[in-house]
Amino acid sequence: MTERVLTAWVRSCHEIGTRPSRWLRRQGFIPAVVYGKSVPNGNLPIKLVASEVRKVLGPTIPELKTPVRLRVHMGDDVLEFDTVLQEVQWDPMRLDYRHLDFFVPAVAEEKAQPEELAPAA
Repeated sequence: MTERVLTAWVRSCHEIGTRPSRWLRRQGFIPAVVYGKSVPNGNLPIKLVASEVRKVLGPTIPELKTPVRLRVHMGDDVLEFDTVLQEVQWDPMRLDYRHLDFFVPAVAEEKAQPEELAPAA
């Protein structure tokens, strides 16, 4: 199975809301959100290039919980998240993506407890 990798950019405060989302779609982007405990501020509004999303996820509605690696450009920094596709909003008339939600699951950490030393007799 090939790894699914998408490149995204953080949306500015002027690109959040209904009207700006319509404008983004006309420009060839898909608005999306990444959320989880390891995400700055708990959630991060992003935009993805629509043609890249159709190429990576397919032209039809993908299955939920599909693993996707996101490379998010945030200014000069690039953040990488291992995510799962949580929700897809699909336009049935245009047969296209309207909005995507990505969730960063908490990594199961092994809780290695140090062995207690027995007191010397």
